[in-house]
Amino acid sequence: MRYMLLISLLALLLGAAVVWLVQQEQGYLLISLGTTTVEMSFWVGALIYVTSSVLFICILMILRWLLDAGGIRHWWKSLRTAKHVSKTAKGLQFYLGADWTSAIQILRKSMVNSSMPQINLLFAAKASMQNNQLEQARALLDDLREAYPESALYADLCLAEALIERLELEEAIEILTALDGDHKTVLRLLCKCYQLQSNWHKLSTLLPSVKRRMALCEEDFDSLQTDCYTGLLADKKDLGAIEEIWSAIPRTVRRTPNILLAYAEALVLSGRSEKALTVLAKGLKNQWQGSLVERFGKLQLENSTKQLAMGEQWLLEHTEDPQLLFALGRICRHMNFLGKARDYMTSTIAIQPSAEAYYELAQVLAVMGDTKGSEDMYQRGLKFVVQSLAD
Repeated sequence: MRYMLLISLLALLLGAAVVWLVQQEQGYLLISLGTTTVEMSFWVGALIYVTSSVLFICILMILRWLLDAGGIRHWWKSLRTAKHVSKTAKGLQFYLGADWTSAIQILRKSMVNSSMPQINLLFAAKASMQNNQLEQARALLDDLREAYPESALYADLCLAEALIERLELEEAIEILTALDGDHKTVLRLLCKCYQLQSNWHKLSTLLPSVKRRMALCEEDFDSLQTDCYTGLLADKKDLGAIEEIWSAIPRTVRRTPNILLAYAEALVLSGRSEKALTVLAKGLKNQWQGSLVERFGKLQLENSTKQLAMGEQWLLEHTEDPQLLFALGRICRHMNFLGKARDYMTSTIAIQPSAEAYYELAQVLAVMGDTKGSEDMYQRGLKFVVQSLAD
């Protein structure tokens, strides 16, 4: 408020001084233009000159603002940018809508004046790949690398992903191994390559990095880990190699049913069925799981007395478990305890009928000499299959 009073006072004093000067008769100005003459005092002329100069300067400043970044130029630039951003957005919409041809056309056309040309190039390349135009995609990605070196990683990842989709895995692996091996996307894509190649050894070397970098969600990582160790154990017949793989598997992962099954299967192939029985029994003690029960019932040992005793002990707790009853029926049939095998199979069918149970019971009855009963079980099994397919 005090500053406003001071400014007002100074303006009044300046105005009074100007009026006083104008009233003084200290010379005059005479302007003659043709037949027209203008006469005024010196101070009036000076006042007009100063005022017109200030006004002219103000007009120039206003015009400069209008034509510079804050005015017309900025408005025109913003308008052009908005137009090309809109085109880019439209191109991305076509991409999301799987209209690859339109997406490529619009994204490439709006690239020159786009505020984010890297996005235009990248998604135009992706659309080209989806449209089976791999060479065009390669050219676009080369342009991206050359014009924007900081985006080279994304160009390489994009190309590698396309090659994986086309199952050109060797080239994809070559590209990915040249990149930062600790990058999450690089790890994910390499895992996918090795998984598709069934290269379980290479995949197993990546698992610690994938876990440390959290490159996959917990569910996907568990699934990948299970596939990897199951693949490593598959078809192994050398006991030393089997035990080496088993010792390398983390203890918490060993309890996974699929890995336990793979380990037991490998032991059976190496002639260690007794150890497989111990492994399955330990696994079922930790967690009662149907697939483990089924494999337990399929084991064929020279002496199945221990196997049968284990199963019947479990039956005290799992009295109506159809998979356990079926497993015991198989074990009894292998031991030639046909009466018990028949009873267990009959109980299985009563609780949970299946084509396999009907087939097993039919074979047991045939060995027992009950031809009519065996034929009846075959017919009932066939009817069960037909009804299952109809449903």
